[in-house]
Amino acid sequence: MPATDGTPATDGTPASARPHREPTAIARAVFAVEPQVVWQYRLDFTNLPEYNPDVSDVSRVKDGEPEGVGGRCGPGARYTFLLADPRSPGKGAPIELWAVDAVEPTLVTAGMNGGTEAYEEFTVAPRPGGGCEATLSLWLMLPDDVPEDMAAAAAASSLSQIEKEVRLMKENLEARTDASTA
Repeated sequence: MPATDGTPATDGTPASARPHREPTAIARAVFAVEPQVVWQYRLDFTNLPEYNPDVSDVSRVKDGEPEGVGGRCGPGARYTFLLADPRSPGKGAPIELWAVDAVEPTLVTAGMNGGTEAYEEFTVAPRPGGGCEATLSLWLMLPDDVPEDMAAAAAASSLSQIEKEVRLMKENLEARTDASTA
């Protein structure tokens, strides 16, 4: 499993760090809720099934530093979940996700492993007049020998997945805000 302290993992995968290349996929949305609300929602990955219907059985298996940014959900927190696999209906691929960094209320970074390693950055920027813009950037760490057509298919699937996540996050958070003001 990848390490989060900058040391290489025992299986040879790189430590959690932003790759030195362009992201595989980027999704953005403007939210009509405050940046802090969006940041907190994303930081707690136990919320993941609420905005990614392909995810189930999320567990926080390790808390982050209680006194650090984000508390138990912040850097060092680790989660496990199942990700639906369209090639095996009814079954899920086991995934591990770990919080790498958090800057309140503007940044959440995470690493993932479950067959393919990935890294993501979720940024939140306040907008004049209220609300915020959130950007989710994802890097897939595909092996160098993956055929170009397979890499393109993985990138397209990744883009579809993160666009859906950002859209559903927006819908969920704005519906909660609407319900609380009604």
